[in-house]
Amino acid sequence: MSVIGCDLDGVLFNFAKSFNEIANRRYGRPDVSTQWVDYDGSNLGLAKEEIKQVWRDIQCTDNFWEMVTVLPHVNRELVWAVDDAHTIYFPTARAHTAGRPVGKQTARAIYVNFDIPYPAVFVSNEKGPMAYALQYDYFIDDRPENCIDVKKALPNCKVFLVSLPHNSKFDAPFNIQRVDNFNEFAKLILKG
Repeated sequence: MSVIGCDLDGVLFNFAKSFNEIANRRYGRPDVSTQWVDYDGSNLGLAKEEIKQVWRDIQCTDNFWEMVTVLPHVNRELVWAVDDAHTIYFPTARAHTAGRPVGKQTARAIYVNFDIPYPAVFVSNEKGPMAYALQYDYFIDDRPENCIDVKKALPNCKVFLVSLPHNSKFDAPFNIQRVDNFNEFAKLILKG
């Protein structure tokens, strides 16, 4: 049995779509299906103040994190199978929103979408120290900085980066492996 750290947004959940929906309701742009090319949302057609306003809207939305949908290509059965066969932790840097605490919103979303009854969710920006404390064998994220932090904190951990437009220019050092999506990662893990 391995210990796995699995990021949420960009790996399992489609935060970009939810952000775009709120922005589109307020400003009429971007198109809901627009993929971010960077973490600043520079291709969304929104001014910096408009992006800040969308974040304020998100923070005022009751239980926002329970409403973010699963990425369309994520196989729910594979998520469940990885959790069933291994110990999986869900570290996230999700922002605080109205309603229940972020960790509880996230745990409920994982339960509802993947039938994992008691998901271990940790809300923190410190993914490297968290990986060290929990002693991951595997880690998956869509943010290169998080992958580097985990690899530095735990050099023997096998770290995977989900390939997305916003990280396409990142040249993965430290033997960080790219995968197309969670499904590819899950199949590697389940093979042993």
